[in-house]
Amino acid sequence: MDIIDLGLPSGTKWAACNIGADKPTEFGDYFAWGDTSAKNNYVGRTCETYDLDIYSLKMEDYVNRRNVLADNYDAAAYILGEGWRIPSGEQAQELIDNCNWEWVVNYANTEINGRLGISKINGAKIFLPAAGYAQSSNKLMMGNNGGYWTASPNMVASNRAWSIAFDSNVINVFDHGLRYYGYSIRPVFK
Repeated sequence: MDIIDLGLPSGTKWAACNIGADKPTEFGDYFAWGDTSAKNNYVGRTCETYDLDIYSLKMEDYVNRRNVLADNYDAAAYILGEGWRIPSGEQAQELIDNCNWEWVVNYANTEINGRLGISKINGAKIFLPAAGYAQSSNKLMMGNNGGYWTASPNMVASNRAWSIAFDSNVINVFDHGLRYYGYSIRPVFK
């Protein structure tokens, strides 16, 4: 997978594509939080981590000492191998803060909408397609918004995790993503 160096202060490098995609404009696969493979039905009962509080997530080894998904439950580490991870909430916020973001319609003449980030540091670009999200057996809001998991659970709510969420008006890191939803994953490289 190609890597983008945005010159971020932490040295974090971001993948050019979502997991399951071959090009930056492809949506790729959808994952529930803590799942290592895509599935056909995204409901609470199919997500192992859905109702687990932070204590249970740690006790059952879903979350490590750094309060992020352990490698066994990190889709990027599981699928792509050593060095790849789902970004933490802090890494996602660093990406948002260190890029200028614009909503792009028909990016590169592909009929795909999304958010284009241009590094404030070195001018490198990253494109996040508006892949929407999966709920039950449906794909919703494709072309209008995007949800991208981080590896960071919500420390209070036992059914939510942090994600990058955006539409044509805003891009931010939010703590309200329901863990059983199918969101995209844009991995980072250590």
